Amino acid sequence: MRKRHALLPPSFNGMKVFESAARHLSFTLAAEELNVTQSAVSRQIRQLEEHFEFPLFNRLHRALELTPQGKEIAQLLTRQYSELNHTVQQLKSKESSTLKVRVAMSFAVRWLIPRLHSFKARHPELDIVLSSSMSLNSEEVKLEDDDFDVAIYNVLVDPYRRNKDHFIRKEYLAPVYSEHLTEGKDHTLTVDEMLTYPRLHPTADKADWHVWFKQYGLKPERVEANSGAQSEIIFNTLDMALTSCMAGQGVTITDLMLVVHELKQGYLKLPKSAMIISTSPWEYYYQAPTKSDAVTNFVTWMMETQLEEQSQLFDMAKELGWQIKE
Repeated sequence: MRKRHALLPPSFNGMKVFESAARHLSFTLAAEELNVTQSAVSRQIRQLEEHFEFPLFNRLHRALELTPQGKEIAQLLTRQYSELNHTVQQLKSKESSTLKVRVAMSFAVRWLIPRLHSFKARHPELDIVLSSSMSLNSEEVKLEDDDFDVAIYNVLVDPYRRNKDHFIRKEYLAPVYSEHLTEGKDHTLTVDEMLTYPRLHPTADKADWHVWFKQYGLKPERVEANSGAQSEIIFNTLDMALTSCMAGQGVTITDLMLVVHELKQGYLKLPKSAMIISTSPWEYYYQAPTKSDAVTNFVTWMMETQLEEQSQLFDMAKELGWQIKE
């Protein structure tokens, strides 16, 4: 009987070692990843090269370089391993009662966590593992490397973006202030009055304020020149800026979809005849490498809740005279 796959090595351990070494272009880093010695990695690569009868690496001074043959095999292995990992993850998810969600910190604290009980009420059988980062704003989220089922992230607006079917929503930007900021005053602040209070920036580049100023017809540099450095505080997350705002320490700019509940309850307010802009440079998307009932149910719940709260925001805008600029 003719042996199938006769050109492949008898053990695939060497292929795994080669894929790691090719990805890192380092025997040392491959050894650390695989928890073996560097000499073991070197030996496996040498045996693989002897089996194939052609070199996989060029050994340069203090560096490794893939040969053309090595590059082709490495690309094939990376693709096949990713597909195999993805398939295994899908099969595991079908049997699992755990949903692993990865999300940016501000979105987690300001939107997802306060509403998570609603999803749990619909699906009490699911255990939720929620993980967050200070910022999750890259579309290149490597979920298969971290074993997450769903990621929610925001990215810069790109009309040529692929995967539009994973679009969640755009942002609705406007300045807000806390009831604690204006204690003793019985009227809603005008925009001019609002600008006399300290401004709280959720990003170091002050981009959100600048976008809003431009749409409102104010020149950011003129506003900055009139405010004075002592009247601004800069944070590196929106959640920190909103916490400061809620404490009455100043006025911040935010995506109103993150604070619909606070607006309805009156904890946060918009200035009189406020302008809400939907031309924020950021949009929300999700990634879901696995296709399971748990993932489908979570995404469906999230989208339904977002649409419901968008409708609530629009109703408040109509009632209170806020202008939504599309």
